[in-house]
Amino acid sequence: MKQKSYLMISALLICLAMSGCSLYIDSFTNDLTKAIESSNDPQTIMQALPAYIVLIDGMIEGDPQDEDILMASVFLMNAYSSLLGSQIDLIEDMPEYHINGIKNHQKRLNKKALQRAEKALCIHDEMLCNITNLKFNELSLKLKSIKDNEINILYRLGTAWVSWVQVNTDDWNAMAQLAQIKLILQIVIDKNDTIDDGNAHVYLAVLNSLIPATLGGKPEVGKQHFEAAIKISNGNNLMAKALYAEYYARLMFDEKLHKRLTDEIILEESKNKSLSLINTLAVEKAKALQRSASDYF
Repeated sequence: MKQKSYLMISALLICLAMSGCSLYIDSFTNDLTKAIESSNDPQTIMQALPAYIVLIDGMIEGDPQDEDILMASVFLMNAYSSLLGSQIDLIEDMPEYHINGIKNHQKRLNKKALQRAEKALCIHDEMLCNITNLKFNELSLKLKSIKDNEINILYRLGTAWVSWVQVNTDDWNAMAQLAQIKLILQIVIDKNDTIDDGNAHVYLAVLNSLIPATLGGKPEVGKQHFEAAIKISNGNNLMAKALYAEYYARLMFDEKLHKRLTDEIILEESKNKSLSLINTLAVEKAKALQRSASDYF
């Protein structure tokens, strides 16, 4: 397996110096994405990702107008940032300087990912250039003419945007952009309810469950999106359940729901030893949520 991987990377590096290799590169990035998503070893993936991020950077230097390679880079950087962030949640008593270092690293990664996602969207359709700079009404007007074949790349921009906001919650200018992100995700869902196995619903669920209804939040709307995501995935999206417990159940002080969701996630681990990366992280999150449950209920 290792020899095959080395040969693949060597061939890819040779390919970077030549023309006519776009099909090979696209195949490589697609296979890499699938391998990451299907892994159940977050630590190994986290250690490996920086090398692949640099490798994809090299591809972009060679062809900065390839939207598929740009979006592969966005996926890798967002995945790495998420894995770094999971360490803060899961490692108890992490030193403050280490936490700050991780957060600063995440900000750099997510800023670059958002810039590349926006560039890819602009390459795809020049009418969609610079949409992260638009005010809500301007964005709403521009997206009225969105085509069906642009929904996937628009969704990827939306996820990159929300990931950037997530690591910049200390910036009110970033938080003020949540309305635009919600608009994008709602348009995506209206066009394709099941995109990304229902994860578009998960993003909207979290965004609507950040604050209580008395302060302007919409937790009941969030609940509907959580339930939709779980239904679309036939209950297989364990992260949807983990975030449902973390954001909705805790916000609403629903201890019974919190316990049911986290118990279901942990039970799934005992039944299935071949969880995907996101579900492996969901199990770790569920255990952390149970450990801290007494602080909330």
